[in-house]
Amino acid sequence: MNELNELFEQAAEGNLPPDFDQWELAGKRGWTVAHVAAFHGHLPTGFDRWEISDECRGWTAAHAAAINGHLPPDFDRWEIADEQRGWTVAHEAAKHGNLPPDFDQWEISDEWRISVAHVAAKHGHLPPDFDRWGLKDGFGLSVAHEAALRDGVHPLVTSGINPADLGKWFRTENYQNYLNATREK
Repeated sequence: MNELNELFEQAAEGNLPPDFDQWELAGKRGWTVAHVAAFHGHLPTGFDRWEISDECRGWTAAHAAAINGHLPPDFDRWEIADEQRGWTVAHEAAKHGNLPPDFDQWEISDEWRISVAHVAAKHGHLPPDFDRWGLKDGFGLSVAHEAALRDGVHPLVTSGINPADLGKWFRTENYQNYLNATREK
């Protein structure tokens, strides 16, 4: 086994020496020692080099940590974006359901103006007290629309959302027609 593979194995198992400082060493696929340690939740307390990126798509150590919920409780650099399309750490955490309960930066958007809220809605990870349903992406779709595409309109209405508001938030008249037909039953 070569030295880099040994470092990757140590990073994955949390066995790097306390004074380790070669976080940028990268493997063939672009991931660095920092990415491996972050993905497995083994970055040291106080780690602050979250923007170390891979060579493939500019994905950072913070993105790797966000996948499995390994960001520290005081993490506040949600807007770190990859180099490929502007996908932020917040987007990655939202996709995997790993945003903290007090997260409130739902409007952070990527290059396509897809917000963190849209990603959380698409993957079923919006908190119960979410209230930004009318937030629109770069294509004019609201968060409510994204949630309805995933789960249908009924869960939105039964969660306490006023059906009249849904018509305002949806981009097309099809959903308004559906709501009108549903109300008549």
